[in-house]
Amino acid sequence: MSANRWPSRLGLAGGIDKDGARAAELLAMGFGSVEFGTVTPNPEPGSHDGVRSLAARLAALPSRQRGATRIGIGLGMQAATPAALAAQWTRGLRESWAAADYVSFNLSARRYRPLLDYEHWPFLLGAFAAVAEERERSAAGAHRRLGLALKLPLGATGEFPLLLAEAAIDAGFDAVIAVLPDDPARIARLHALAAHLDGGSALIAVGGIRTGADVRAALDAGADGVQVHTIFAELGAHCLPMLACTDAGS
Repeated sequence: MSANRWPSRLGLAGGIDKDGARAAELLAMGFGSVEFGTVTPNPEPGSHDGVRSLAARLAALPSRQRGATRIGIGLGMQAATPAALAAQWTRGLRESWAAADYVSFNLSARRYRPLLDYEHWPFLLGAFAAVAEERERSAAGAHRRLGLALKLPLGATGEFPLLLAEAAIDAGFDAVIAVLPDDPARIARLHALAAHLDGGSALIAVGGIRTGADVRAALDAGADGVQVHTIFAELGAHCLPMLACTDAGS
């Protein structure tokens, strides 16, 4: 899934549906992509039933309900040491394979923020490589190829997110989903990431996207698409006309 093959300019971010119970409804709303999760390899009582349960529910959807909308699965990790990241992500990838068009490996949630430190760099690089290798092994015996995306908090400053995004792309990931900071310079920060990646992957912006002007600003800064979350949680499908912008696509 390269930059010119990202499924859509407008997608629904993870966090709306963690178990696939609303899959038919969400896939029919007109988004180019819908991301389910974030889930972890094992169930977390009170939160979700794990990636296997989610993938099974999504895989069981009739093709008419899936339609042309691309399905993403957001994947996190259990509370564990950084050394377990590669094993958990590769397991999640295998269990997502039959249901997803892409898997988003989530480092943006608050619980994963401790991983975003230079001391964990070897574990992060190892996880990127393991996921890319697992994708190639699985694709060799299948007739489809899953997209790989890294979701990370962009932050208002600092080089680490830029380096981490670049490392994921170098390992073979197809896209970076950048969570924009709540900062006046957020679009400039997105532009800096786009310049850093220099077209080597698809770049998707999420966070604070509420209007067509926000979509346009992200695209002008170098994003290939956007995802929305809060505005959809507030307004449901009524938000879609508000997000329209010139050449936004579907």
